[in-house]
Amino acid sequence: MKKIQALLLAGGSSTRVWPVENKLLVSFLGQPLILHSVNQLYRKGIRDIIVIINKNNENAFKQLEFPKGCTVKTIIQDKQPGMAGAITSAAPYWKGKKILIVGPSDIVEDYLLDEFAALYAKDPQAVLVGKHMEEYFPGGYLAERDGVITEIVEKPDPANLPSSLVNIVFDYWQDADSLLSAINEVRTGRDDRYEKAKEVLIKKGTVIKLLPYNGYWGYLKYPWHVLAISDFYLSGIKKRLGKVKIDKSAKIEGEVILEDGVTILENAKIAGPAFIGRNSLVGQNALIRQSHIGNNAVIGYSTEIVRSYIGHNCWFHHNFIGDSVVLDNNSLGSGAVIANYRLDGGMVKSEVNGNLLSTGRIKLGAVIGRNSRLGVNCSLMPGVKIGSNSFVGSGVCLDKDLPDQSFALLKNANYEVRKNRVVLTSKAMQKNLEALKY
Repeated sequence: MKKIQALLLAGGSSTRVWPVENKLLVSFLGQPLILHSVNQLYRKGIRDIIVIINKNNENAFKQLEFPKGCTVKTIIQDKQPGMAGAITSAAPYWKGKKILIVGPSDIVEDYLLDEFAALYAKDPQAVLVGKHMEEYFPGGYLAERDGVITEIVEKPDPANLPSSLVNIVFDYWQDADSLLSAINEVRTGRDDRYEKAKEVLIKKGTVIKLLPYNGYWGYLKYPWHVLAISDFYLSGIKKRLGKVKIDKSAKIEGEVILEDGVTILENAKIAGPAFIGRNSLVGQNALIRQSHIGNNAVIGYSTEIVRSYIGHNCWFHHNFIGDSVVLDNNSLGSGAVIANYRLDGGMVKSEVNGNLLSTGRIKLGAVIGRNSRLGVNCSLMPGVKIGSNSFVGSGVCLDKDLPDQSFALLKNANYEVRKNRVVLTSKAMQKNLEALKY
């Protein structure tokens, strides 16, 4: 596989994932998501990699440390949109080569690359990966016959699916020049030129082999997907304690990674799987369960963090944070709470681009962008999102999204009393108690 030129598409941006900006720079287990993708390719023998980026993340990508022995070149995507724009931007560097196009925000298990290597040894013209999905996914669907792709349908009507196979962006092309020609042939008013180009190649007789994949597939299409990806990485860790300070009264249970410089104070408890990054401090009586904590975090007195992702340089004191995503450089004032469960026990919904979507999660707290602050005793309702560089004032109960660079203040507070139409049974909390594990 050393002859393959890998293209990692890291130049796109999507409003669907707001307020998670630069999603490929979100860190898991001590390294950004983009590096997980590069290292995975490197482990399986792919050494020549092009990462297509954009001007907004150029400086951040230049600071990354790629594995030694791996040639990584970053290319800024030109004004052409979509995947086709990313691919053609790097064309001068891959023309005449065999290419593997990878979506680094698609997280897969290593064995996919092993199975691809076995198929690659048979010298196929092209390979697309398909995963069976029981529920509708807003992506490309594949139809196949005897292991050969016969049709590709982008975001079909859920009532008229060509199959249950969804295309994961892990596309191999033996003749990259033919792909470039097909892209240039396509005329469309949408940013689906690459998707249409694949259809052009099928019609011209290119034999595209299906590589079925049944393993884990993590994707970052909406901000709450950070939690599922965090769970995936945490599920594979083994207990490892670096050069740390742990008070004798503290409890560490299960698979937990504590990086160098971590301090655990009196009566704190960490229940794995959990990861705590370098130089972070866990204060007295704090409880961390099944969560990912970044570097230089202060989990202050009596704070509980459960099933959550916490970025670098975050500060907390006497807070509850449940099933939430809190990105870098955030702090919560004493008594601030992030609610993660609706009173009626229903599915949490969140607004994306003006549409109220089901998150598919019964428990979901908030998603908070970078460099924001929450005042003392404020509350965030389930599914709320807060943009970067925003403040929530003391005592505010925030029940809708707060845009970037905004300040929510409590002024002349009023409330109204309505008839409660939700009827809870005596066993309404039983399912939560049964699932509770310490």
